Amino acid sequence: MEEFGRHVGNVITIQRYARGFLVRLRMWRQAVRAEEELWATLEIQRVWRGYLGRVKWEAKYEEVWQKEMAAAMIERNIRGWLARAKVGRMRRRIARAEFERARRRFRAAQQIQALVRGVLVRLRFVRRYIRSRTAAVRIQRVARGHALRKRLWQQVKVQKATYIEAHARGFLVKRRRLHLIAKVMCIQRVWRRFHEKPPEERDAAVALMKERKEQAAKIQKAFRKHAEKKEVQRIQEADATVRP
Repeated sequence: MEEFGRHVGNVITIQRYARGFLVRLRMWRQAVRAEEELWATLEIQRVWRGYLGRVKWEAKYEEVWQKEMAAAMIERNIRGWLARAKVGRMRRRIARAEFERARRRFRAAQQIQALVRGVLVRLRFVRRYIRSRTAAVRIQRVARGHALRKRLWQQVKVQKATYIEAHARGFLVKRRRLHLIAKVMCIQRVWRRFHEKPPEERDAAVALMKERKEQAAKIQKAFRKHAEKKEVQRIQEADATVRP
């Protein structure tokens, strides 16, 4: 123990070197492990990227191949359609040319027929036209004369009717004026005669007039009640006949 106590510093130095060695060894192993893990990660990424690239290239190659095949099919269909369209146009052109020749022949025949018919019709029409024009002139002359005489006679009738209406209105106005003057004079005469009476007679006449009005009002009221009662009875009888 005394000898061990004399070598404590050397032991501590040995321990320090041993611990340093162990720490450096552990750090080296950790660095190697990290380097290996990093290399493995890179390798996995490289392999995965290669796989993805090959898959993408195959998909792209297949897409390009499908596009080329579709383009080839479209070109084949378009060439067929163009050929059919060209043949159809050629057929239509030939048919149109034949139809134009037939139509020109038909129109030429129509023109010849029209010229012949026109000559024949004009020969007949000239004679009929001269006869018809003479007759039309005579008919127009007679019709215009009749229309003129009719307008003149209508104007005369309107003038006479206006003259008669004016005289009739004047007569009626004068008659209404005379009747109005007569009624006014009659009312004035009765009113003067009434005012010439003594006050007692006038009061008695006014009282008699009021009494007549009251009696007439009573009679009207009784008649209305009787009419209402008869209408109510009629409605009740109608309801009774309508109900089962």
